[in-house]
Amino acid sequence: MQGRLSPMVDGKVQSFPAATWRDELPLAQACGFALIEWVFDLPDWTVNPIVSEAGRREILELAGRHALDVPVICADYFMHRPLTTGDPAIRSEARGVLFDLICTSPSVGVHQIELPCIGAASLRAEAAAADAAALFRDLTPVLDAHQVDLLLELDLAPVAIAELFRRIESPRIGVNYDTGNSAYWGFDPVEEFAAYGERIRNVHIKDVTKKDYQVPLGAGEVDFDQAFSLLRQVGYAGDFVLQTAREADDEGAARRFRAFTQRYIDRYLA
Repeated sequence: MQGRLSPMVDGKVQSFPAATWRDELPLAQACGFALIEWVFDLPDWTVNPIVSEAGRREILELAGRHALDVPVICADYFMHRPLTTGDPAIRSEARGVLFDLICTSPSVGVHQIELPCIGAASLRAEAAAADAAALFRDLTPVLDAHQVDLLLELDLAPVAIAELFRRIESPRIGVNYDTGNSAYWGFDPVEEFAAYGERIRNVHIKDVTKKDYQVPLGAGEVDFDQAFSLLRQVGYAGDFVLQTAREADDEGAARRFRAFTQRYIDRYLA
């Protein structure tokens, strides 16, 4: 996950590293990564190179130089500018930003955009869920034209997620599965995979306790054997992105957490 090979910005665990994003690509390559999940967030999303033609050219050039793919955007922006908000100004801006990302980001290889529908952007309310389902159905022709999928990160119970997808009725909308979120919110992974396992298109690797939202991999309550076994059962063949705890030595942590995850990939999915 972009930002974890840069100093934290304003004490945030995750944010777009505007001053150091270029430096992260050679570090990611040196740590053995094959891809970076691009962070798109506030406060000033307009400085993110993904939104300008010149910036996208630079991303593509640097990623190619360091043998990295940029296949997915983590659009944290939409946690603070919800697509289903009742504020017409924010709603208009957010939907315009999403439309532009869908149309332009494939030029750097992006084929997935993650929408964190949690917190203020949660779809727990019936009105928000209905609005989101209608929006995603309407966007499907645009997604098809640009070969982009929208992946939802949701704080809903498994049965509610299954119902939401019955309403969306679009193969272009999938799920971003976060191992840490599942454990932190107390969901049963068996029930989750039974409800929507075939919709999982991207996986965030994270460990948590009931008290701490992020701890080093292996130090929390996530059952990684169970998670990877379930991923095997649904035939998962997508990417794994480390959305892991920060440490004083972020590069050392990245290498260690990559090796941790690779062991499970080799055990269950090789």
